Amino acid sequence: MITHRRFQKATAIWLMSFTVLALVFGGAPQARAQKDMPEVTIATAVSNFAFAALWVAERLKYFEEEGIRAKITVAGGGSPCQTAVVGRSVNFCASSSEGLVLAKIEGAPLIAIQAHNRNLTLSVTVRKAIAEKFKVTRKSPIAERMKVLTQLGPLGATSPGAVSEQIIKFLVGKIKGNPDKLKFVYLGGPQLGSSLMNNVIDAFALSPPSGELTEAAGKGYVLIPLGLGEVAELTNYPYEVLMARPDFAEQNPNLAKAAARAISRAGALFNKSPDVAKAALRSHRFSDPKKLSDDVFELSYAMTAKAMPLWGDMNAKGWQRVIDFSAGSGIIKDPKQTPSAAEGVLWTNKYVGKGS
Repeated sequence: MITHRRFQKATAIWLMSFTVLALVFGGAPQARAQKDMPEVTIATAVSNFAFAALWVAERLKYFEEEGIRAKITVAGGGSPCQTAVVGRSVNFCASSSEGLVLAKIEGAPLIAIQAHNRNLTLSVTVRKAIAEKFKVTRKSPIAERMKVLTQLGPLGATSPGAVSEQIIKFLVGKIKGNPDKLKFVYLGGPQLGSSLMNNVIDAFALSPPSGELTEAAGKGYVLIPLGLGEVAELTNYPYEVLMARPDFAEQNPNLAKAAARAISRAGALFNKSPDVAKAALRSHRFSDPKKLSDDVFELSYAMTAKAMPLWGDMNAKGWQRVIDFSAGSGIIKDPKQTPSAAEGVLWTNKYVGKGS
């Protein structure tokens, strides 16, 4: 990067030449500046709309504006994402908060430094024929919709104990149903949509656009979009969070702050300038119109936009909800291992700060 000292040593002729070149080859100084920025690596668990703030931050170059270059990859699951951070092969992991609770119990050195969402963003999708049979829609009372889950056959989940399984058990338990009577088949994330459309399973829960794709195809129906905030225990809830090793964040506070601020700025944009945020999300490679039709994009956006936070800071009340869900759904097996919701245990606002 060109410093003040180098400007002092430069001759007038060199400065004039440089100015001309900058005008002719616009962007060259900026490219040089970006090259000189420190690079951080961020792994995401998956590539769905729950991470919309991260995709918008990448698209609008908020990371560069905060002084870092971000190399973003998809790990293919929360566990490999967290393992990569613990093993120091990546700097940050963007994944679900209940996964962090489990990692903490298992002794993994991880802490959340930013929250992407203020609601849990999973959409519970059922076969369209089932919604029609029970005469329920997204406008039906939430209790009626949750009751439908107790009447279903095989339910799809990504893996045993995953949040895609636990959330359905939680919702059934909330209406005094018996979660032990539910029958799950574990198919992995990519297979759930096609399995529902082929009548292999009756329902599944994933963040958009998985369920929304089945609805657009006329086979499925997104019955309970939790991102809309209809379930109090799962609202004002830090769902997807940015995690780091505590020692890495402490040793590299500027990198941690830059990453946390960039994603938080993008989340805030959904509230301050939603049209800008929406356009940026639509132009991101994961929302490529060749892969995601306008109908699917619009439905997925509608299911998640309200879950975007005003800023990425967190609080003990929200984390207590994460802990309560983790305990109630069986993620925490031994009550004695239940972590505290106090700042500094699972999360910290030390790096994300407050929004303007």
